[in-house]
Amino acid sequence: MSLAKSYEKRAKKRLLTTAFLLSAMVALFWLALISGSGKIIFSDTFRILNISTCNDNFAMIIEAIRAPRAFGAILVGMLLGLSGVTMQGVLKNPLASPFTLGISQAAGFGASLAIVVFEPNAISNPFMSKFVIAFLAFSTSILCMFVIVWIGRKVAMIPSTLILSGVALGSLFHAGTMFLQYFTTEINASATLFWTFGDLSKATYENLWLLLLVLVVSMVVLWSSHWKFDALGFGDESAFNKGVNVKNFRSFALIFSALCTAIAVAFFGIIGFIGLVAPHLVRLFLGNSHVALIPLSALSGGVLLLGADLLSRMLFYPSVLPVGILTSFIGAPMLLYLLASKGKIR
Repeated sequence: MSLAKSYEKRAKKRLLTTAFLLSAMVALFWLALISGSGKIIFSDTFRILNISTCNDNFAMIIEAIRAPRAFGAILVGMLLGLSGVTMQGVLKNPLASPFTLGISQAAGFGASLAIVVFEPNAISNPFMSKFVIAFLAFSTSILCMFVIVWIGRKVAMIPSTLILSGVALGSLFHAGTMFLQYFTTEINASATLFWTFGDLSKATYENLWLLLLVLVVSMVVLWSSHWKFDALGFGDESAFNKGVNVKNFRSFALIFSALCTAIAVAFFGIIGFIGLVAPHLVRLFLGNSHVALIPLSALSGGVLLLGADLLSRMLFYPSVLPVGILTSFIGAPMLLYLLASKGKIR
């Protein structure tokens, strides 16, 4: 096969994958809007198209509950997918993810600290109550990554050291969370436990705009550095010869990936496996070129989480399963399959 035909085939493959993911996202978003009372109500499509003439209750359900939740699933999934592909790229480790590096556990500790120590339920202003939890979850996540980067810079940003540092910090923060739960009241312990399940019903237009801003900035910054990720794939020395300041780039990319994860888990709790699995699903079809891998991993994450949230609301109706539990149930077997499929994880 000639080089020109090889490029043409690769471009067609990327276009088809992009079209499939966008189509799946649109279809799932539509299903999320018309799903209610434990089933999908297809006739609601016409009511949504003429929502201005619908009764106030239906319009309020769509605009205040279903639409923000669906948009939240897309944005959180995209942020986690972007974070996962960034970590796997700069650490050259297929199992790197926000959970592996302890960022999710750090967020859980921050939220537990807010619930147990500051008791936000006692704050009269509901907005401030939510802000305290989100702020501390975000702060501890970012702190965790800064500690990892600080340790890494002491040892020339060696990937294995960074991953082991993340595992150790994740264990430390998890122990801190259990310590707080052990000494607090049953109500607070239950609240901290529920927070770790992951819950997209917390979506509001205010926090969605903030997530969108972080996603757009991070996507532009990381995608513009796609050639540096590819260069790292051939080894640190090769990347250095191609003009990449490996030590600084690793620090820079890890901080941005932590920002993506931190802002997502700060508002919606811990949602596992999306950041780990989404990049590998894209790699199965497109390989390791980050010019396509970065944006499509984000799209894949959005589709996965939107689909998981739809299932979580339908499977055990009238109970709504926390989406973080369902992503773990789906993600763990999927990861095991990829691991067992003749080296498809790379």
